[in-house]
Amino acid sequence: MINFASCNTSPLTAYVPTPENPWDAIKVRHLHKRLSFGVNFSQLTNALSSTPSAYIDQLIDETIALPYTTPPAWANLDPANYPANGLTYSEEENDKNVEETQYAFIKECLDNGVRGRITLFWHNILVTRAVEYRFAGYAYRYFLTLQRNCLGNFKDFIHEIGLDEAMLKFLNGFENTAGSPNENYARELYELFTLGEGNGYTEDDIVETARALTGYNDYSNGENSRIVFNEANFDTDDKTIFGQTGNWGYDDVIDILFAQKSTLIARFICENVYENFVSPEIDDQIRLLIINPLADIFIADNYNIATLFKTLLKSEHFFDAEARNVIIKSPLDLILEFMISSGLDFGTWEMNKESVKNVARLFDQDILNPPTVAGWDGDKAWINSGTITFRGAYLSEDIIFWAFEQNEEQFRQFAKDVSTDHTDAEIVTKAIFAAILGEEPYSTPDIEVGIDIFKSRVPSNYFEQAIWSLDFVSAPLQVRDLLEYIVNLPDNQLK
Repeated sequence: MINFASCNTSPLTAYVPTPENPWDAIKVRHLHKRLSFGVNFSQLTNALSSTPSAYIDQLIDETIALPYTTPPAWANLDPANYPANGLTYSEEENDKNVEETQYAFIKECLDNGVRGRITLFWHNILVTRAVEYRFAGYAYRYFLTLQRNCLGNFKDFIHEIGLDEAMLKFLNGFENTAGSPNENYARELYELFTLGEGNGYTEDDIVETARALTGYNDYSNGENSRIVFNEANFDTDDKTIFGQTGNWGYDDVIDILFAQKSTLIARFICENVYENFVSPEIDDQIRLLIINPLADIFIADNYNIATLFKTLLKSEHFFDAEARNVIIKSPLDLILEFMISSGLDFGTWEMNKESVKNVARLFDQDILNPPTVAGWDGDKAWINSGTITFRGAYLSEDIIFWAFEQNEEQFRQFAKDVSTDHTDAEIVTKAIFAAILGEEPYSTPDIEVGIDIFKSRVPSNYFEQAIWSLDFVSAPLQVRDLLEYIVNLPDNQLK
């Protein structure tokens, strides 16, 4: 197996702008493509008026201070309590509420980009699948558990997620009893959530941990109600976990895990964060110079997730040019980033939500239903011969159409904003390229074709005589034509 060296050799030390390496629109757009789902023109101006360090602090601190999504009434109810609250519980109604949870999750990504992005990241680490536990109340509360903990304390997060009803049902904790232990959650706790496959644990550790996690087997109020601990189902015999023997229970498992395996946990999580927010290409030098020091900082600050993100995102390494455009966008990245970066009005969420959700699912990103317990593979797995053409087509034929139907004049204003109302069609074209792609594409011919497309609705002598401007009646259509071209470029698949 060949271990390729990363081209990004910049350190973890904080990026400080210089005249040769300025804090500019390219870097702001790069930051927002990774930490959220794009940045519009007004946000860009605000970011450039700050320093990168202060701006990243602001983004994360404001995210932490956000109120949590207000759940609908049914989300906190047991099915037995539906009638008393004027609700009907049925399979059809439950399926509809699961869909409402998916809409709420995607809307979070659209409205609160940073929190939505990090919540979605954890959804792909601490996986559950609603199609298997099949209760909307569990789905919504799982979503809120991810949201509430996404920038909090990782040890507390792991403690809470293991007792979440969606997780107890999905990974069979509900079936884990004394005398008949189910090892599923114990295995994934180590393999997928904290340590990595085969890293720092044995099969005996899994068996003993499963015994310590027994007892969470009773409904408090009928089927699909809160799951509670039943001491009669708990294995009270001694268990030996990571060499420590005692009558361990749930809390003990978490304490022993984090006490015994802190370095392994921190490195595993930091590598996952790096892979999703910096680059999927990781080599031994990246582990030595970036991930291991980042893990040490994570441990030193008691597993504070916000500190982990701030440290990584402020680094020279994150802002290195080699870190840009190296991750293939997920379907939701592709859709939401365009909607946010363009700043166009696409109509109400109620009008658009079903299309966005269903198309993301069609392109293999079914929110609340990752394909396996290991989540979505991401990056190159998002692209195949069946999706590559239709990803761009959906943006050009549906999303852009919504905005143009809503108000075609906003296309003129978008071009004026990003180009400072320039009268040179080539400069306007390049400004629109930059607003959507983050920087000019690698291929000069792409820009040249874009310029030709942008000019095509206007006689050439208008440009030659310098009498064209964005106030021309054709400008909204010119902008639409160019956007339809840009969203279908291969470069638009990257972030």
